[in-house]
Amino acid sequence: MSEATVPRCTMLPPQGRPRWMPHDPAGWELLYLSWGLRWMGEHPIPLAMHEGWVYAVILEGVPTVLIRGRPRPTRRGEVFIFHPDCAYGWRDKAQRSCRLMTWLWRTPPAHSQLVPPGGGFRRLRVGEGALRRLTAINRDCLRAVAGAGEMAALALRRARLDLDLCLAGELGHTEAANSHYRANLAVHFLRHNPAALQPAKRLCEYLQISPAALRNLFQKHHRRSPQAVALEVRMQHARVRLAGGVAVKQIAFELGYRHANDFSRAYKRFFGVTTRTKK
Repeated sequence: MSEATVPRCTMLPPQGRPRWMPHDPAGWELLYLSWGLRWMGEHPIPLAMHEGWVYAVILEGVPTVLIRGRPRPTRRGEVFIFHPDCAYGWRDKAQRSCRLMTWLWRTPPAHSQLVPPGGGFRRLRVGEGALRRLTAINRDCLRAVAGAGEMAALALRRARLDLDLCLAGELGHTEAANSHYRANLAVHFLRHNPAALQPAKRLCEYLQISPAALRNLFQKHHRRSPQAVALEVRMQHARVRLAGGVAVKQIAFELGYRHANDFSRAYKRFFGVTTRTKK
């Protein structure tokens, strides 16, 4: 079947299998929701394109997904996100069941790296914790569509965001990217708060992490302790201010020192020169 002859419609499971569709699609962000057992050997889903973005989660079984007519085996814990112009369908061996969850949304994923290429798909593997969370999100959507009006729309919006956050969190690079971002955020905080007393304590409060997590974060990204990085930030701030002609006493005040002499001694210990040395 060529793409020109592939229909654009929602292929429904057999009568009686769990699914939901809105009576008035124009008023809904969620266009289709399904869950439960399927027998794709006896009731295969033919190739079709859709009016929105399909998320499919394999909970049990090993059905085969056909993408542009090409069979691709699946397994538990795999998630597919299909572009509206991606022609796909499902099949399986006779008398073999599988358990799927699917959503059809009007709009693309909120996270850029979940968005499939035009006419294509994204495929990712998620852990058991994510599968439990996705199952709960599917139930949340079902409860939401049982309502009406603004509350239903808000509940679905929240469920969609939870769905994208859950899947984005399963991307392999996400944890490393978040760690790098937190490390940069910590240094940004120190640079804008050079007079902060007990900088490690302030950073734990700012980043909402434990002292051990803070030490690990700085060791991973800066190879030094939070206190050492904070001291460098303070002294570099002082060097810039001194080069600008600011008085030692004023800089000491800015950095939270009680006495100018305390600041001068700290400066000399760090740089090996006095505050009066011309650069």
